[in-house]
Amino acid sequence: MSKLIEKLERISEGSGQPMGFGAVVSRTKISQILTIASVPAGNAQLITVATKEGPDALLLTVDNLEKDSKALAKMNRDRAEIPWGVSLETVSKEDIAQLIELGCDYVIFNPARAPAAILMEEGIGKVLRIDASLPESLAKAINRLQVDAVLLSPASGDEPSFTVHQLMILERLAGSTGKHVLATMPSGLSTSDIEIFWGLGVRGVIVDMAGEQPEQRLSQVKEAIQKLPATRKKSKEKFRATLPMTSRSSEKEKREEEEEEEP
Repeated sequence: MSKLIEKLERISEGSGQPMGFGAVVSRTKISQILTIASVPAGNAQLITVATKEGPDALLLTVDNLEKDSKALAKMNRDRAEIPWGVSLETVSKEDIAQLIELGCDYVIFNPARAPAAILMEEGIGKVLRIDASLPESLAKAINRLQVDAVLLSPASGDEPSFTVHQLMILERLAGSTGKHVLATMPSGLSTSDIEIFWGLGVRGVIVDMAGEQPEQRLSQVKEAIQKLPATRKKSKEKFRATLPMTSRSSEKEKREEEEEEEP
């Protein structure tokens, strides 16, 4: 199984607990939300900077797989200790086979530009990038596909926090797919909104390291994740049993008839 997906499984199971046996074993607790540093595949310097910040995984953005294949091969040799994946706009079955050979742990792809045959490939985590405009019927259909996770992308912009409308859209998508949920962390979004991500069921955030002060941004996101509550707050739902108007009317008429029959 993909190392990234394995970490998501542990979070979803509520374990978040250290792995290993006995006091001698050095054990590491997984965060409630994983941090994934996004870096251009050809930027070796930025990859080094991102790795030093200690993310849970790396995401390499790739424009041309053939062009970046040497950088990916070097990535596997130098960064074997950390799961890394790629983001491709267009992907083929041959691309998936090449990525597996290079040691890629997971791949994020556009469903509109990927052949269905890649869903049958094993040995690599498959993450479906979905758009906010995706109809709910198609979002629900993802539950039956052989993909491991979905990636949501909140609308980026100058707004420092989510709007209620954005939250409604993300809630609908996150709750419909039945898969592990990742989300991009727009540069303008406040780290205080990490708790909103957590409440939506997001278990991994992708932080773009190509922006300004990448180390500081990743550090702030990790700090916000550490401040999350131990458990999610359960929504206070009020259930009320109601009867159709016709039923209430018929019961009232029945009581009136019984009263008339009494001597």
